[in-house]
Amino acid sequence: MTTVVFLGVTTGSSLIHQAISAWQSILAMQCSIRGIDISLDADDDLYIRFLDGLAKDESAAGAVITTHKVRLFCAGRSLFAGLDPLALACGEVNAIRRTTAGLCGFARDPVSVGRVVDRIWPESGGEVVCLGAGGTARALAKHLFATRRTVRFVCADPVRASVEQLAQVAGHPVMGYVGNRPWDDLVEQAPPGSLIINATGLGKDRPGSPITGRTRFPPRAVVWELNYRGELEFLDHARAQAENYELQVHDGWQLFCHGWAAALTTVLDLADDDRLGDRFGVATQSLRPGIA
Repeated sequence: MTTVVFLGVTTGSSLIHQAISAWQSILAMQCSIRGIDISLDADDDLYIRFLDGLAKDESAAGAVITTHKVRLFCAGRSLFAGLDPLALACGEVNAIRRTTAGLCGFARDPVSVGRVVDRIWPESGGEVVCLGAGGTARALAKHLFATRRTVRFVCADPVRASVEQLAQVAGHPVMGYVGNRPWDDLVEQAPPGSLIINATGLGKDRPGSPITGRTRFPPRAVVWELNYRGELEFLDHARAQAENYELQVHDGWQLFCHGWAAALTTVLDLADDDRLGDRFGVATQSLRPGIA
């Protein structure tokens, strides 16, 4: 039985513990998940201790990281024997493989986020309003600017350094806004057909939403909540307006499946497969929140 460590904030609530059983036949190997929680306000020392422990854990193939991707990279960069080009470019790590040479870190978010966004928002250009500037937002910006040069990317975050780092990763001009939530105006001022994203984590690891209940989404917008579990106020608010404003509303289920697919193939040193996330989704459809 191969063990993959799962680092997050509330790993016990994740459906991965149930999903992994259904995915074993697809992966053609026996695999278990061991969750480790670290709080959002943790000191760097905890990340260093996590990496030290992982390096010594002969029972683990590696680790998948969700919420702590940027913090882990910054705190433990010197502890990696190798980092892939995307990890260095994005300043994040979300998959770690244990090797005889040491820990190797990878950024698979640009791959998984790209696969999902290309399906739900296949426009060649347009405006993106990304609320939050963490690791997933960086990965999204990098993918979009690499594939769609005409995108206008608007990003908001309470931390100036996060917005600046996203712009650096994107490699193109980004309209950055620094300030406290709510960001109703940024959403309401977006043109029709824009992509509106909640990348803050609010509604999952922390309560709340980046916008208020008074916000009106632009007509024909594609609204993407990156989470699939939690209170999901942002998602509920968009769904309430979907019919009147012709919105396309998506939760984070596709990203959950494609994210784990991209990360697991890297951790387990398997061949990459851009359809593996779809197969994961079919195999675990009954687990999807909201499905009877």
